[in-house]
Amino acid sequence: MTDPVADHNKRKKMTPLTETINQIISLTNDEKAAIEKAFGSIEISKGDLWIKEGQTCDQVAFVLSGKLRSYYIDDSGNEVTCFLLSKPDFITAYNSFLTYTPTIEHITTLEDSVMRVISKEDLESLSAEIPKLQILRRMIAENIFLCMEKRIAMLQSQSAQERYQHIMQEQPDIILNYPLQHTASYLGITPQHLSR
Repeated sequence: MTDPVADHNKRKKMTPLTETINQIISLTNDEKAAIEKAFGSIEISKGDLWIKEGQTCDQVAFVLSGKLRSYYIDDSGNEVTCFLLSKPDFITAYNSFLTYTPTIEHITTLEDSVMRVISKEDLESLSAEIPKLQILRRMIAENIFLCMEKRIAMLQSQSAQERYQHIMQEQPDIILNYPLQHTASYLGITPQHLSR
């Protein structure tokens, strides 16, 4: 039989960051405290860039609130949306983070946002202190890979109508909560086509 007071105290010590991690790997109270200490907090105003093209990204963020968009500028000067995030989740310019090379993408806020951030160096130290964090890191990497692979397959093999229907089924919050031009760019169609 579980103790309701102990369960309440255990949940009380978790923030959205440690609660999300705890869903993937079970954390002790000491591990939760170490994670909370290692991650800093930042607030970014609507429209500001967190990561800019040409910058080497050495941080991972856990988005507590707000909406973020990852995009790059194509050869014609158009913004191409790669990723839209509107729920508590991890985000980084992953290629740059892994390779220590300048990123081609921008990550910007579409509304005031609050994030918990950790540098790559501090994440390495934290992972040495809590080895099971390697499982979390692998799962984040796998999730990013799967999202990118699904998006590429969607853009290459589906009609605009099929892409729209797929997004409505899989990620309706994108259609409902993001500006038309960003949603259209994410789907690989024009805003005029999407509005029809």
